[in-house]
Parts: sequence; structure tokens; C-alpha cells
Amino acid sequence: MGTHPKSPSRLLTTDATLSSYLASHPDLIGKSVLEKFKDEGMQQGNLPFLFKLLSIEKALSIQTHPDKKTAEALHKSLPGIYKGIPKGILIRRLFSLKSSDPNHKPEMALAITSFQALCGFRPLPEIASYLNNTPELKALIPPSILTTFLSLADSNPEGQEEKSSLKNVFASLMTAPDEEVKKQLDALLKRYASDIIQEDDKEVANLVVRLSSQFPGDVGIFCAFMLNYVKLEPSQAIFLGAGEPHAYVSGGMHLP
Repeated sequence: MGTHPKSPSRLLTTDATLSSYLASHPDLIGKSVLEKFKDEGMQQGNLPFLFKLLSIEKALSIQTHPDKKTAEALHKSLPGIYKGIPKGILIRRLFSLKSSDPNHKPEMALAITSFQALCGFRPLPEIASYLNNTPELKALIPPSILTTFLSLADSNPEGQEEKSSLKNVFASLMTAPDEEVKKQLDALLKRYASDIIQEDDKEVANLVVRLSSQFPGDVGIFCAFMLNYVKLEPSQAIFLGAGEPHAYVSGGMHLP
């Protein structure tokens, strides 16, 4: 809802677009907002945010958004939507960079009902633990990349070497051959069905089974081990800045 050109809100009485009405009545936007966002279409009645209401029954695809500088560059060179090469349904927008305007699109998600999401990378020691204890996940990471990451997992999580190592692990997972991904997912699901799952592992196991029922054989299911699993109650919220991988799993929420 708002002034996005692909689906603009319209006035009930005249069917005029909200942007055209706001352009004619700038006092409704306010002087301070007009001044702050003067270079981003505010004079034409374009709002500097997009408001969404979502009711999520099936997990949405994993994605991330560019920072302000990248968004401006993309909007200038590709004023549509710049997308990476798709690989699987659940992650098809993982590296999509929305550039239909020059804004960087950070998100604030406010829960209306109980709400679940995958947001940002788990702490490095947590990821390392899953790699050590989940042979199906471990099998998808090249040994040299895995060894380097495990040796750094207890180091400074903000260090450049650690970030680079995490990037290599995640990239290796996302680009693993489809046949190998499906093979390891089948093995993981069979193990979950036949083994007694430890109490600490039940949450992620249930999430894996759930995502697999929605997106069979999709590599994005393994993101359950890589990304934070966040649960919100009504009125609770999360903020997602540039570069934060995220996927909304279930529930009702709005993005103000």
C-alpha cells in the first residue's frame, strides 16, 4: 500500500493515484519529510517507504536488500529489478537487489499474530556446531572451506577473516549441485524420521521438515542451520538492515 508504481494506492472517491493526490497536497506529507527526501521523488508525491500487510501460510523466499549506495547505482543502471541467477524456489531471490527506486529498503517487520522468520546469520559457534553434528549439511561444504571455518568459529565474529570464511561456507552451500542437495536432504529427513531427536535439535528439525514439505529438495531448507530462527508475538518487531538475509516463514505482519 502506498505510491509504488507497480501497485499504487488509489483514492476511493476519484480513483486518482495516491502519489498524484499527495503531489497536489504536499502539506499532507509535511515540510520536514519533503526536505529530507527531496531528491527521491517526494515532489511528485512518492512516499519514501512501502507499507505491506502480509499473511504468510507458506514460507516466502530468502532474500536480501542492497545498501543505499548500491541501490542508487542499480536504479541508475537498471531501473527495474536486478536479479541474480535463480537456484531453487526457496532461495530464488536470495541475491535479488530491488532497485525500482534509489532507496535502500531496510525493513521493519511488526507482528500482528504469532510470527516466525529466518533473519541474519546465527552466531559462528552455533553454525559450527550444526556443521559438526549434521553430517548431511557438512557433506555439502568442501573440506578445505569447512576446516578453515571451524578453526575460526570461536574467534572474533566481526573479524574480516571470519566474515570471509562464513561467506565461503554459505556460498558453497548455495551453489552445491542440485543432485547432491536432494541426496543429502533425503538422508536428513530419513534420519529425522527414524532417530530420536535430541531436545535441543527438535526446533530446527521441525523447521527443516516443515520447509521440506513446502519446497521439496530445495537447498534453502539448509538455511535453517545457518540463519537465526526468530519467533515474535503480536506487537513485537524486528529490523533488517542492508545485506541481512531473511525469509518470513509464517504468521501475519506488516512492514511499516
